[in-house]
Amino acid sequence: MKVSYNWLKEFLDGAPVPKELGRALTMTGTEVESLAESGASLNNVVVAEIISCAQHPNADRLKLCEVKTATDKYSIVCGASNMKAGDRVALALIGAELPGGVKIKKSKIRGVESQGMMCSEVELGIKDTSEGILILPPSAPLGASINDALILGDALMEIGVTPNRSDLLSIRGVAREASAVTDAKLKEKSFSLEEGVRETEEMVSVSIEDGAPCRRYTARIIEGVAIGPAPEYMRQRLEAHGIRSINNVVDVTNYVLLELGQPLHAFDLDKIEGRSIDVRLAGENEKLETIDGKVRELEPSMLVIADAKGPVALAGVMGGKYTEVTEATKSVLLESAWFEPSSVRKTAKKTGLSSESSYRFERGVDIDSVPLALDYAAYLIKELAGGTIAKERIDVYVNEMVPAPIDLRLERANAIVGVDVAPRAAEYLSKLGVTVKGTGEVAIIATPPPFRPDIKEEIDLIEEIARIHGYDNIPTTLPSAPLKSGDAGKATRTKRAVKYNLSRAGFNEVLNYSFVSQDSFALAGGKDGVQLSNPLTEEMVIMRQSLIPSLLDNLRDNLLKKNEEVRVFEIAPVFLPGGKLPNEVWRVAGLLYGLRSGEAWNLPKEWVDFYDTKGVVEGIFEGLGLESSFEVGPVTMEDSKIFHPGKSSAIMIGGKRGGVFGEIHPELKLRLDLKRPAYLFDADLSAIIDLSARKKAYRPLPKFPESGRDIAFIVGVETTYGEIISAISSLDTKLIERVELFDVYYGGNIPQGKRSLALRIIYRSMERTLVSDEVEAMHTRVRDELVKRFGAEVRGEQ
Repeated sequence: MKVSYNWLKEFLDGAPVPKELGRALTMTGTEVESLAESGASLNNVVVAEIISCAQHPNADRLKLCEVKTATDKYSIVCGASNMKAGDRVALALIGAELPGGVKIKKSKIRGVESQGMMCSEVELGIKDTSEGILILPPSAPLGASINDALILGDALMEIGVTPNRSDLLSIRGVAREASAVTDAKLKEKSFSLEEGVRETEEMVSVSIEDGAPCRRYTARIIEGVAIGPAPEYMRQRLEAHGIRSINNVVDVTNYVLLELGQPLHAFDLDKIEGRSIDVRLAGENEKLETIDGKVRELEPSMLVIADAKGPVALAGVMGGKYTEVTEATKSVLLESAWFEPSSVRKTAKKTGLSSESSYRFERGVDIDSVPLALDYAAYLIKELAGGTIAKERIDVYVNEMVPAPIDLRLERANAIVGVDVAPRAAEYLSKLGVTVKGTGEVAIIATPPPFRPDIKEEIDLIEEIARIHGYDNIPTTLPSAPLKSGDAGKATRTKRAVKYNLSRAGFNEVLNYSFVSQDSFALAGGKDGVQLSNPLTEEMVIMRQSLIPSLLDNLRDNLLKKNEEVRVFEIAPVFLPGGKLPNEVWRVAGLLYGLRSGEAWNLPKEWVDFYDTKGVVEGIFEGLGLESSFEVGPVTMEDSKIFHPGKSSAIMIGGKRGGVFGEIHPELKLRLDLKRPAYLFDADLSAIIDLSARKKAYRPLPKFPESGRDIAFIVGVETTYGEIISAISSLDTKLIERVELFDVYYGGNIPQGKRSLALRIIYRSMERTLVSDEVEAMHTRVRDELVKRFGAEVRGEQ
């Protein structure tokens, strides 16, 4: 919001200088983002009148003019041609310095002396373009400083207005705020409205349709206007605030909008069919050509201003082309209204239109100022365009808006602000236009003004008190509460541990979108997925139920970029069918592709395989201290859509199925055009979190030596290593510290369907040194258990 300091002073007595005012506003929450002063350097530039204007004797394109001020006459050579004798102009005298560093000196131009320069608006720094020298009004006083004649020497403040402070979107509103935070006194403008004999209601009718989002609609008529340009001061102010000058009537509506914050619209009354105005919602298949020349198809949710024939304006957004004010307009119907902010916001968004009016209506205007703005605009139109104002305005007010009183506890205000503001709370609120009842020491009743719709609760009043008291007057204190680090929680600790273990194993973490394409969703066997109503792209239309398709997309992207060594993992939720909302289940998934140890001259060229993947999964559980909770199991038909049916295994977590790992299915490998197999794992992280211990138990370093024994035996290939380890663990002895597999052998003298396994079993007691007999007895139990449980044929022991 741009605010002219000179314009602001028209509403303030004793206003501080611009910089002090800007600081006061900023320190109380109304940020002045920039402050640009203009016109202060135009010294020795005065108002002069052209006495005569003749052709230069030595140049066809130059004029030789004689001009006068209140005391002297000057000879001026000028290249412009838009002036004549009797015009008043801005004369830069010898010694003047214009914007851009231009210094005026006595000089001869084509042999004729020039004693100064008649200036254009560009040379004065007023505008970016001009069509000749600046012609001043005949009333401009001769010899007066151009700063006074044009009201230069202004300061333009750029104020950052937050969405809740719609009251600051006007000169009057900023002046009201300035009077509250400084010693300046607010003064309202006064004007006298001269009305004609004819009643407005005799000339036009106004109605608001039941249910229409419009609470108040006022109208006036001005007959016999003469459309022409607005006065210079008005054009300058509008252009300085970013609004293009159109004509005197339209400029008045924009001028009042900037000054009072109330949008208005002017219709050509003679083009209003039936001389009736109906504020209603648009009908089916209605259209409107707006002022910008575009035909808009209206929707039933859009509020329109209509005459007997159809819509003539989009309420609060933009007027219609047919009823706009033009040079031929003789009678004006002036509108000032209050439209529901949400209605204007939706219409502006659907039509793609945004205007100064819609910007204010969307944030809410002061419903009590609606008639004031109407009368003030009618007064200005009569002053600038002539005509007669019809008697009495039309004012249709539906469901009168009455601000609700708010109870303010003074003790609560002191506690929130941190200082004793109770003695001056009523004074602070009164400065803001809040009506205060009661001056008790415990509580007061405050009723916010209509122009402050953002004040709704007690905390809003306390915030206002703190602002006016001054944030810089509130002492800085450190919090007295001791700071304590929070507990991350078991879920977060487990996720961090899994990330750490996978990163240590050479994996990179990836972060993918939670929504995938229909093809990717089907690839993972998804069912009853959550569809997105507004997907970003066709590749992101449904919430994923598996992390694997996203990892396969990561692999494809890496291969396209010639990176053929890929180890990635992702920890994220998937969204499984549930009740009204899907069940959000956390999972961890990873992908391996390429060489086992990378490409190097001193390392064998070995590709990752099933056992590398299994080792990664085992590492996750070992890193969490859950080795005993992990087992492998058979895969299902559902797994075989992605995984190789003969080179994959289920992940059993605590005896329950919790995931799968293995080689990618051959058909999927061909579809992705992979040179070699990729390996995947996918586990239910929620199940792992449920099993993970809150704290790891401390175990001291052993004080006594270990004793190792080896055993080799032949078993059927259907017997898994996990079953063998489980059998040994079931002996329920504390003397077995660990079991290590160090050899697997097929063929040779080993029967078909059999294999030879060699284990190293480490025995140790934490309480004493084991003797040989104890170790042998325990080892014998292990051997007997293997023979009994699996029919093992012992080949040798050591």
